[in-house]
Amino acid sequence: MTVSELIQSYCVKVNGGSGVLVNAMTLEYSYVLTAAHVLDGITVHEVFDYQGKPVEVLEVLRHVEPFVPETLSNDYAILKVSFQTHVTQKIFTAEELPHRADLTLVGYPKLERTSQTPIKFYGGHMTNVNDHLIFFTIDGIPSRPEIEGMSGGGTYFHQDGLVFLTGVEFRMDASEEDQQFGRVQCHSLSKYHEIIKIHKCAPMIPAHLECFSRVREKIFAFNVIDPDNIRHLKIALENFTNSLIDNGMPPPYKILEEYGSQLLVDPLKSDELNSLELWEAYLEFLVICALMDNSGKTDDVYIERLGRKRRLMYTSSSDNWIRRLEEFLKAARRLLDENGTLIIASPDAAARTLPPDFQLKKVIGNIALVPNQGPLAPIDEVESLIYSSFNLSHLQGLRKTCVVDIEDEYQVVATAREQLQLLKDKLNEIIK
Repeated sequence: MTVSELIQSYCVKVNGGSGVLVNAMTLEYSYVLTAAHVLDGITVHEVFDYQGKPVEVLEVLRHVEPFVPETLSNDYAILKVSFQTHVTQKIFTAEELPHRADLTLVGYPKLERTSQTPIKFYGGHMTNVNDHLIFFTIDGIPSRPEIEGMSGGGTYFHQDGLVFLTGVEFRMDASEEDQQFGRVQCHSLSKYHEIIKIHKCAPMIPAHLECFSRVREKIFAFNVIDPDNIRHLKIALENFTNSLIDNGMPPPYKILEEYGSQLLVDPLKSDELNSLELWEAYLEFLVICALMDNSGKTDDVYIERLGRKRRLMYTSSSDNWIRRLEEFLKAARRLLDENGTLIIASPDAAARTLPPDFQLKKVIGNIALVPNQGPLAPIDEVESLIYSSFNLSHLQGLRKTCVVDIEDEYQVVATAREQLQLLKDKLNEIIK
């Protein structure tokens, strides 16, 4: 899917206006964010997806602050709808939008509803953000009739080739048409979060954060020549993973609350905290740790003890991870005790398992310096020893070195238990 196709798939028609689909942390329902005036005076609400298929409305969620039609005050509402499997919205906080950020408004203008392309995209830029309102100037200065019907449509921010939902449009910026100049107002998502809390519904985050059972399908993806060679290993890992989940493994959102941006290589890319790939990697990391420690539990107590011994950090960048070795060593110094292990997870399919020794020595020589001794400070031997004690590795590299490159060794091992022991032995050769 292109970016445009993706955000189009989240656009819905709500009565005479528009709406935008978002995730709920449950498989029981999803949300449609919209403007309250789109629902005003209507008892039975009609919602259609981007393909024209009806979407079942389960409940209307409103804010405790009542909607005032005369002034369009408190013009926000949520429809709880049947679960929509394809929705994986990324969200961006309006208050963090850069000056004149590029924005796109997506919705169903009334004038186009019978055309071949009823969903329209309006590009433009953020003029300002004030009191949870986004003021958005649309390119081409469309008239009010051209915009009518877009109320409730999603407003998206573009960054690094990705799009993030940042607001919901609800009105033109001025009452008189000759003063509007193509400007619209959009609510940030803060009021929608409030509505969800008021009604004690599932948070507006992906369903896979509710339980690790939602992310286990793609873990331990060993790209071997003959999958039969590691069939017993896969079964053993699957059973072990299930037993850990059933035996007190905390849900992803609990770990997210505890560690937050510490899970990320790039802490400013907070949207990555909701990514499925991060939590697949974290589950695999926990299973590896439990296997190495011969532990039957990965509960809160285990994970707390693990915190200074081993950590996983995730990035969506596919760049060679060893380029950022200095960052990782400094993160290890900050997060881990001596002899700790830091495992990096990223989409780098050709990732090396370990950084070369010469690269490690070079980087450690640059950072393990006596403080406050000027640019030619001598190496702090104690710090150098601590940095040298850390064990840095890449999750994809571990899969390759410990399984893919030696699948023939698994072929000659008869049982699931023996294959699991072989994996543990290979992991022990690399990480601590």
